[in-house]
Formats: sequence, structure tokens, C-alpha cells
Amino acid sequence: MKDNNERTEFELIEGINSVSMLLDNNKGRRKIFNLYILQSREDDLKIKGIKHKAAEKHISFSVLPKKDFEKILRTNPLKSQGICAKVSNYSYPDIEIFLRDRPDKKTRLLILDGITDVGNFGGIIRSAFAFDFDGIIIPKHRSADVNRDVNRASSGALEGVSIFRVSNLSRIIDMLKSLGFWIYGTSVYEEDNRKTLKLSETIFNFPMALILGGEHKGISRLLKDKSDELVNIEINGRLDSLNVSVSAGILLYFINRQAERD
Repeated sequence: MKDNNERTEFELIEGINSVSMLLDNNKGRRKIFNLYILQSREDDLKIKGIKHKAAEKHISFSVLPKKDFEKILRTNPLKSQGICAKVSNYSYPDIEIFLRDRPDKKTRLLILDGITDVGNFGGIIRSAFAFDFDGIIIPKHRSADVNRDVNRASSGALEGVSIFRVSNLSRIIDMLKSLGFWIYGTSVYEEDNRKTLKLSETIFNFPMALILGGEHKGISRLLKDKSDELVNIEINGRLDSLNVSVSAGILLYFINRQAERD
């Protein structure tokens, strides 16, 4: 049986936003082997801009007729917007090095506990990039892997976000707390044994990390117990909960607004 986290030697990143983000940021420290451009799209203004960036960085590119482009892509070329990049796998940065070197007292991190749905993972990455979070921490197991599908779901934002993969979330939370981080867990319901704060009434302290839980179970009891505060998004009684990606967008927007005001 194939391991869901098994990775090939290289990936194809497709789409104008994804390739442009790769050239501008490349948070995964990918080696870029080549860009492939569909011949009928090479005069597109955005693709011309990408070609210019590639030339500045001494990255080779090939302009291909439709038949040859489709052989490279092996999927519907319309989804690629006429461009893709052959790259090495995303290289997870070292969380301990990041924490040692971090210059910003308002550092904001996300911790994902059991997010296995690729679409949700991609949506969360997109929100993290949009609202200036410094990185996302995921576990080695019980997590969607960083791959082509996640890149597509994030609309290329993956290439602008640092993803840290760790063996033990509990140990990382202990490390963050020792460095002065505030840890905020999320809870769909009011907890029986402790106070749960409404998001609209929560004052976030920095540096901080926000824990988001999996699609069905939420965050684990252990991580809830390690959280300094639990936060809940108040919604009307006609829904039990929000999709985790939607919740992430609301929470990250709210936190970013507070960080900008302080």
C-alpha cells in the first residue's frame, strides 16, 4: 500500500499565481529545474512577466506546442493557465532555527492538529499568507502532506508560507511556551471544565500560536489542556459549526487586525 506521505523526486507546480509566487518567495526552498509554457499563451502579459523573472534568476524555460505541453502536465492544460514549473519537493524548514532567529515580537503561528483534507489545508495556507502569519506547524502523521494538490488548493500561496513539520505537537507547544508564546486553542462548543472566550471579546497576546483542529474531532484534549485560552467563534444556532478553513479565515483576520493596532 502506498503511503499517503510518500513523495516523488520532483513535482509540477501549475498556474500563473503559483509559479509567480514560487519565483518571488519559494519558502519551501525548492530547486527549480525548468518552466514550461504553452506556446499559445506565451504572449500573455502575466506569463511575459514570469519569463522576465525567470531570466533574471537564470532559470530556464521552454515554450511548447499543446501536444508536448500536455505530455509534461498529464492533466487538463486549461487548469494550468498555460504554465507549469518542474521543481524539487517542498523542503520543510527547521522550527527550532526559525524560533532562534525570529526578530518579531508579534510572531504569529498556526498549529494544525489533524487537518487531513487537502482543500481545507490549502484554504488555511491561503488565509495564513493573506493575514501575515509567520508559519504553519503540522505533525508528521495525521496531516495532509505538502504537495501539488495542496499548492493548487492554496492558489499558489503555499510557496509564500513556511510550513514546519514536527514529530510531536505537544513538545513544540511546550517549547513555544518556554519562549513566551501564548497558545490559543479553538473549540466549537463551550467547554464543561473551563471558560471558552468568544472571539469578539478576545484580546490576543503576542507572540502567539493558534491551534486549529481536524474536520471532525477538533483539537485533541491534550492540546486543549496545554492552551492558555480557548476561543470560540459565535454563530447562530442554525448551524453546529463552520468548516475549519472558513473558521481559519475569520480567526486569522481578527488576529491580524489586533496585531496591526497594537
